[in-house]
Amino acid sequence: MNELLMDLIDDLQNSNGGHILYHYDQMDCYIQNAVSYITAGVKCGGHVLFVENDRNYFLIDKELTNLLGKEELSRVHFMNNFDFYYSNGNFNPDTVFNFFLKHIQPYLDSSPKIFTWGLVEWGNVKDYIPLVEQYEKKLCKAISEHGLIPLCAYDNRSTPPELKENLMRCHDVLITDREYKYL
Repeated sequence: MNELLMDLIDDLQNSNGGHILYHYDQMDCYIQNAVSYITAGVKCGGHVLFVENDRNYFLIDKELTNLLGKEELSRVHFMNNFDFYYSNGNFNPDTVFNFFLKHIQPYLDSSPKIFTWGLVEWGNVKDYIPLVEQYEKKLCKAISEHGLIPLCAYDNRSTPPELKENLMRCHDVLITDREYKYL
């Protein structure tokens, strides 16, 4: 997938950004795709907001440290995904979106592209289905305004079909562990 992911990122950079949905099944593929995505973002001079859980962060950061220089690593900005998505104590689409904008604002003027990687993990996901779609639609508007390239990662096995359908309507590209397609 690494080469395919790099081709996809090149395509999206040449357009005005794009919204990527990643349904992953295998953790080893997930880790390698995260490393590839983040590396591609910084190698083109961009900043990457990396929203991830602590467990995966340490594995991905270890790989990034071996691949990127100090200046490149300074453009990777980690945030714990629980702190990000529950910044107000619960998942509120407006609060999370404003929190997102606040964290990318410093890089909007100084970077040719802003990439984001967001691992989305839920407790009782059924409670959040309509809220997730609201958030993703807000993100779509920001993508077109700022040329962002955000990737939203969901565990394929624990994402209910109703949420998958909603997510497919809110994204431009679907990737899996080994392939991608435009929606």
